[in-house]
Amino acid sequence: MTAGGAPELNAISLGGANRRTILFVHGMAGTAGLWALGYAFRLVKDYHVVAYDQRGHGLSPAPPSGYRLADHADDLERVRRRHTDGPVVVVGYSYGGHIASQWAMRYPQSAAGLVILDTPPLPVSAHDIDAMLDGVSAVLGGDFSPSGGFLDPLKDSLRDDIQRRRRALMNVKRRLDVLKQTRFRQEVLGDQPFSDAAFQGIACKTGLIYSSGAGHHAYARRQQALIGDCALTILEGEHDFVIQRADAVAAALQAFLAGLPDEAWHPAPAPVES
Repeated sequence: MTAGGAPELNAISLGGANRRTILFVHGMAGTAGLWALGYAFRLVKDYHVVAYDQRGHGLSPAPPSGYRLADHADDLERVRRRHTDGPVVVVGYSYGGHIASQWAMRYPQSAAGLVILDTPPLPVSAHDIDAMLDGVSAVLGGDFSPSGGFLDPLKDSLRDDIQRRRRALMNVKRRLDVLKQTRFRQEVLGDQPFSDAAFQGIACKTGLIYSSGAGHHAYARRQQALIGDCALTILEGEHDFVIQRADAVAAALQAFLAGLPDEAWHPAPAPVES
């Protein structure tokens, strides 16, 4: 635990800490490993890359409560402060995009830029939460009877992996089972959509990278219309394009980073008191 009582989250840090920092936020049931394996090697020559496990995920502790978006945004800011003094670009995938957006709204002085990857609209449905906590846990344990929604393609993609990587995937199952004992479900279901004013309050340059097949384009265009400096890129693929089309997603991310002005990476001057 930190001095303030917040959990000490597991984080991976790659590349020189004196470089500009990119901080990755995974989606529900994800881990920092997605970014370390798929994206860090493309960026570490030029950037300091940090990815962390959210509370209740990966190697991070699972406290009984603290799973609202505001809690996650505060966790993200604590991770930033642990690894750098300056502003960072935060990249959030799926539900992690909501955490990243909430963070940019709460900590504008810390945001050099914001990248949202295929984030669906809030609120999260109870069906999707239960499919993750119960259905995914069952599938990872070798029970392929749960069906519907994202579980069907997940079963197809994991069937062989479950046999080959039994130990690693059983660790993921155990983490999901631990998460079920917390207030994660109740608190995530309590989060409401961001207001127009909240999106308008995002001051940093923002890139939206969405897949062609996941069906979240209306939400992407709402963000684009409300955030002041915001561009939308749509790439061929489904919601798993961060894995299946990692080269294309990484290229879009690198194009966004190349377009950031130098001043975005420097802390804003403190206001002068009269």
